Amino acid sequence: MDYSNNLGYLVNKAARMTKWDLNHSLAELGITSTQWGLIRDICINEKMCGNDEERLLKLTPAAIAERLRADRPTVSCMVEKLVKQGWAYRISNPKDGRSQIILLTDKAKGLIPKLEHLSESTLEKATKGFGENEVEQLKQYLMRMIENLDS
Repeated sequence: MDYSNNLGYLVNKAARMTKWDLNHSLAELGITSTQWGLIRDICINEKMCGNDEERLLKLTPAAIAERLRADRPTVSCMVEKLVKQGWAYRISNPKDGRSQIILLTDKAKGLIPKLEHLSESTLEKATKGFGENEVEQLKQYLMRMIENLDS
């Protein structure tokens, strides 16, 4: 069967190949693209938190799992690996003793520019030969797909 006209196959293959390429680039740092996604999510949400109350809500494993569309055990396992590698740490949630707040270490924060550079390099490789307008259109199409599936 020829899959070149199957949109699902093409989107999935492009995503898997992009992830593979990024994993190859990140290997030198001892981090995976999945871990980088978690670090990025924590970083973005830590910066967006205007106060401690907000931080308590946005930086729990449950909130992270919901944003990443991952199950909580998977996120907890990823957090555990980040903690062991010195990229993140946990503090107790003062509002809920059963919950923890996940924060990034200075080591992780210092590496974020390098991680972003490697991500950008992978995306530049993936969109080589695309015009600026084509890249913008692709982003818009993908965002519409995400929004459609998010509702």
